[in-house]
Amino acid sequence: MEVGIPLGDEDQLCTILLTSRNSNVLKKDMDAKKSFAIGVLEHKEVWDFFKKIAGDDVETHGLPSIAIEVAKRCGGLPIAIRTLAMSLKNEPLFAWEDALQQLNRPPSSNFEGIPVAVCSSIEWSYDRLPSEEHKQTFLLCGLMGHNVLFDDLLMYAKGLGLFHGINTVEKTWIRLLTVVSHLKASCLLVDSYSNQRFDMHDLICDVAISIASKGNHVFALRAQDFLKDWPNGDIMKRWDIISLQNAKISMLPDHLRCSKLVCFEMLSEDPSMKIPANFVKEMKNLKVLYLPGMNLSPLPSSISLLANLGTLCLIDCVLRDIAFLRELKNLEILSFQMSKIEMLPEEIGQLTELKWLGLIDCSQLKRIPPGVFCKLSRLEELYMGNSFNEWEAEGHSSLAELKALSRLSALEIYIPNAKIIPKDFSFAKLQKYIIFIREALHWDWNWGRVREYSRTLKLSLHTSISFLNNRVSFIEES
Repeated sequence: MEVGIPLGDEDQLCTILLTSRNSNVLKKDMDAKKSFAIGVLEHKEVWDFFKKIAGDDVETHGLPSIAIEVAKRCGGLPIAIRTLAMSLKNEPLFAWEDALQQLNRPPSSNFEGIPVAVCSSIEWSYDRLPSEEHKQTFLLCGLMGHNVLFDDLLMYAKGLGLFHGINTVEKTWIRLLTVVSHLKASCLLVDSYSNQRFDMHDLICDVAISIASKGNHVFALRAQDFLKDWPNGDIMKRWDIISLQNAKISMLPDHLRCSKLVCFEMLSEDPSMKIPANFVKEMKNLKVLYLPGMNLSPLPSSISLLANLGTLCLIDCVLRDIAFLRELKNLEILSFQMSKIEMLPEEIGQLTELKWLGLIDCSQLKRIPPGVFCKLSRLEELYMGNSFNEWEAEGHSSLAELKALSRLSALEIYIPNAKIIPKDFSFAKLQKYIIFIREALHWDWNWGRVREYSRTLKLSLHTSISFLNNRVSFIEES
């Protein structure tokens, strides 16, 4: 079956329906011949939908009159109705009364272009979140956009120290999944097309960005934005987060004077975009640096000055000399996923605080010197799917080194020959693993990852499977 827009005479039998919050997108950008506005829900439809979400109890215990008034404040918009009704479900009368009072106040943030009813209901739901952890996670999700990978959220949350008192990656995962589950139950987040991802409604995303941007603490630009000149220094000094997602940027300054900045992310569609050598020199407090899809050859030398950096994501980048990353003594999360990198230098072994290392789809990675992994004694999660496979070769790392990682709880790895597996290849804490042992010359396999405690062992052997009995004992143990 072919998927796409039909051509020729076939299109006479097909109607394509496009929707947009902006009518100009349909009329001008898409050249739609017919466009019409979709009205809001009528009063009865609003009440029926509200009751369906909040439950039939809204018609008992003195709630009906207040519940009806609360429903009216949703402006007939389904997203506002669903968010508000879910937040008030099974709540006592005084909670409904308080909600009505709050909804009668104007929104505290500037929500340009967003219906007031939606702003009020989402902001009210945000204010009622049970902890600062929930609120900060929600705002972070808004900045990250749509169909976000749980992996990416973990890297941001861990680097920013979002969950106080939680030091291990494993416990961070547990807390993160719990908070995301609560945000989904509050209708502030929704499921995505994959269980490795989650999503957020456009309007909720816009409100989250507006809340985060209060007081000029966050500078966020998206694909439709164009940045010709950077703001003056006094404004930049207030920023805690800079988020540039495919925005059109004329050029980057030699350096940014953002001493308060804790997070910088830049996704660029311009392959010629270069990061100046001293660009991050004055970002002394930076904790998260996310630079995907960039040519970082050479890597900006000022990165070595980021003494407080906890997360560094160089995903799908062109990389060469990365040895000076050894200066990042507080780095806990490091990802080179999908990057063009030929060698993992031995200096990486000096990152003794490293807990999470991502090398998935680094197909050009041909050399890891011996002894690198032995030094990463705090490493908890190691992802090397579709990557390095020169284990045991002269001058290369060995599988035996991984046995020294006593805290390892997640492992993805490709082993080209079962005979190089050391005896008693086991890990006391391993909870998640995707291990492929392949000796066949041809084996078509998709390295699709399964996030929720995946346990996969795939074999293609010339030797007897009994050969593995005393080598991969962790399978039976876990």
